[in-house]
Amino acid sequence: MKIFPSFFLTTALLATPYAQAMNAVMYQPQLRDMSMTDGQWKTMLHQLKMLGIDTLVLQWSRYAEAFREGESRDWLEHKVSLATDSDMKLVLGLAADEHFFERQKQPLPARVNYLNRLRADDVSVARHWVKVLGAAKISGWYISSELDDLNWRTPQMEQAARDWLQKTRESLTAVADKPVAVSSFFAGNMTPEKWSVWVTNLGQSGVKIWVQDGAGTQTLPPAARRLYLQTPVSGQIVVLFRQDKQKAGFSATALSAPQQQKWLATPVPAGQDRIFFSLRYMAVAEGVLQR
Repeated sequence: MKIFPSFFLTTALLATPYAQAMNAVMYQPQLRDMSMTDGQWKTMLHQLKMLGIDTLVLQWSRYAEAFREGESRDWLEHKVSLATDSDMKLVLGLAADEHFFERQKQPLPARVNYLNRLRADDVSVARHWVKVLGAAKISGWYISSELDDLNWRTPQMEQAARDWLQKTRESLTAVADKPVAVSSFFAGNMTPEKWSVWVTNLGQSGVKIWVQDGAGTQTLPPAARRLYLQTPVSGQIVVLFRQDKQKAGFSATALSAPQQQKWLATPVPAGQDRIFFSLRYMAVAEGVLQR
């Protein structure tokens, strides 16, 4: 989710075997969240479990210098430990580069070098988490960089992305053998048919492709979004806000409580992960996590 001013689908791909599908919520750690108390965090985790959420996905556990070291890293490690102590499954997002959406536009040779650096950063963060938590408490890895239907759509760029995902999966599973996921989003830069082939090809890397539903940004009308979302994928990211494009910068309004409850009451499709985005926009976080 490219939302950074305040920071910001198996049907099995090729019958790839993955763990049981999850009903998850994604959390973007931000430095301003450090005012959240342990009590508030525990209460929120309990409420999430009561709503049927079984997995917490961190979008990242390091964002540029945030949570790299010192007090902020200690704070995040403590909150993550409380989540695993509450029997919440944990998928760990790794290193996020604040310049990714610009650097992904580089020519192919420079882009490949950049992706190699991203992989090294992710592996370093993963190794640290295994030391902190132990591999048994980690249910999966999440690559924080996101793949869109514009900058990766040519055959050469698609192959570069697929190679990067495969090599990153191999490197991360060498640290701890867990499923690896990455998210992708569409904005109408490919036809739904070409998009379907593209996403399926990326999934051949062995990485789970979680596709954002496109409802938050409202770039495409609902009927068009449905065409893209017909593609069999490993998971769908359900966006719990609607962006107000009339305002300068990023501004969004959370779905109403009844709208959220309708989604929460909808069964997770068989074999497909569902990830709500994001915790910050859920009713349980109101008054705790600033939007």
